[in-house]
Amino acid sequence: MATVRIQDDMLHVELKGAEVVWAIHGSFHIPLAHVTGAGIDKPPSFWETLRLLGTGAGRLKMAGTFLYHGELCFFDYAGDDRVLVIDVIESNFKHLFVAVDAPDTPEAAAQRINDALTSRGVSAGS
Repeated sequence: MATVRIQDDMLHVELKGAEVVWAIHGSFHIPLAHVTGAGIDKPPSFWETLRLLGTGAGRLKMAGTFLYHGELCFFDYAGDDRVLVIDVIESNFKHLFVAVDAPDTPEAAAQRINDALTSRGVSAGS
């Protein structure tokens, strides 16, 4: 799970502990100018993806770099609950699919991101 926060025109998606090991990736610090929107969605299944680097254990844990519908994506989630989907440009990844730390929710995190984009004059949408 990730902690999602916005500070100084940067989106921070912070992974901790075992998440870093499973994903073979650290936290993300993305300029808001490179974020095109955020939403919520059911996470992709193991059968829809190709794991390139990280953990691909189906509903148990999906973390790391995956190919999904021909696009390079980052996953960090377990189960099949809805996850936060962040759409980015000028990055190695096209989308980030992450579960968020409680008490935050994917809906609340997506709303914060889209509100920040709107306040910057960017049309948010995923």
